[in-house]
Amino acid sequence: MSEVNPPGNPPAGKVWIVGGPGCGKSTLAGLLTEPDAPPVSLDTLFWGPGWTPVPQDTFLAEVGKALEAERWVVDGQFPAAVAAYAHTADCVIWVDPPLYLAWPRLLRRTLRRWIHREKLYGGTRETFWTVVGPRSILWYALKVRAEQRRANHDLFVRLSGSDVRLIRFRGGDVRDLVGRIAR
Repeated sequence: MSEVNPPGNPPAGKVWIVGGPGCGKSTLAGLLTEPDAPPVSLDTLFWGPGWTPVPQDTFLAEVGKALEAERWVVDGQFPAAVAAYAHTADCVIWVDPPLYLAWPRLLRRTLRRWIHREKLYGGTRETFWTVVGPRSILWYALKVRAEQRRANHDLFVRLSGSDVRLIRFRGGDVRDLVGRIAR
């Protein structure tokens, strides 16, 4: 783990978690969520039925509405939302495990969702083609990895002079990070 801002910052009531697919964002968000800090899943707000994105203005309005709470934990990497709202967080966490850890997790999660017919965002379920086809999250994760890492680096540079606490976690298990974030 590396921290950009020094420790001793005030407690983080508003936490934004970024990172690529399968890196542990949702797991960490679940571990940090408290009764007075509702989770905000950007995937839930972004995706409509059949993996169709909602209109961007609708998406951003829903994100803005969710962030009206005094405390929250956001899980997501969508560029428009990050650009519009990440600066409102007390703490931004970049979960950035090595690909050899993240991709197998994503594979297991995707296969589990497909086999168990789990309902996902917008009521969508994984199909054989969403698992192995050209729109598969597995291929997407490989395709966008470098781009998302650059975007997160740029986000940290942009926020480095602000009061936002910045944490980049390169470890494997996000549970190791939970006790280090003052809530």
